[in-house]
Amino acid sequence: MDVLYEESAVNARATKAQKQYKILNVLSKIFGVIALAIAVIFVFNLLTFLFALSSFDAEGRGSAIGMLIFLFMMLLMFGSPWLALFFLKRRINVSFDYTFVSGELRISKVFNVNRRKFLYRIQPESILKLGDVDSPSFSRVCSDPSAKQIVCTPNAEPAEGKFFLYIQTSEPAGKRVYVLECREEMLVNILKFVKRGILESDYVMQEKKNK
Repeated sequence: MDVLYEESAVNARATKAQKQYKILNVLSKIFGVIALAIAVIFVFNLLTFLFALSSFDAEGRGSAIGMLIFLFMMLLMFGSPWLALFFLKRRINVSFDYTFVSGELRISKVFNVNRRKFLYRIQPESILKLGDVDSPSFSRVCSDPSAKQIVCTPNAEPAEGKFFLYIQTSEPAGKRVYVLECREEMLVNILKFVKRGILESDYVMQEKKNK
């Protein structure tokens, strides 16, 4: 039985985050261009110094070294903010895509809507437990020191019509507990491909839970 189900956990602050991303992106490009220009000048001066080292007297050598140190400090001054902004951009306006294809769950991270990075692939046979993060069983599952918790949602609270689903797995890398923000339909599709008893007994249907 072939099943294809796709869903996204979109950043609840996407509008504000997109504006922040644009500002950081502009600043990052400015610092990047300046740092690149300084890097080119630094390399040119370094090569010139190395190839013409024998022709420098003591005073000229000292001046050349002083210039290289100055250029290196300038490179750090503009290169460090560029690097910091580069990584900061990757944490703003982030969302997650879940694709469920006939038992296999694929999780990808989306940066600023248009850039995607594949993260995880969960096979049905690796799933040990499924449940609701709001249920007592989640605390029990996370209390296992050998289990690594992996949050695959940008939000602290689920969007309307969704809930936080946890998936405990046993993989070659060890036990993992994934947290997804999805509709109950995702859970229903996963249950079609896993063994009975995988769903925690304390799970409450979302319609009944929200009443």
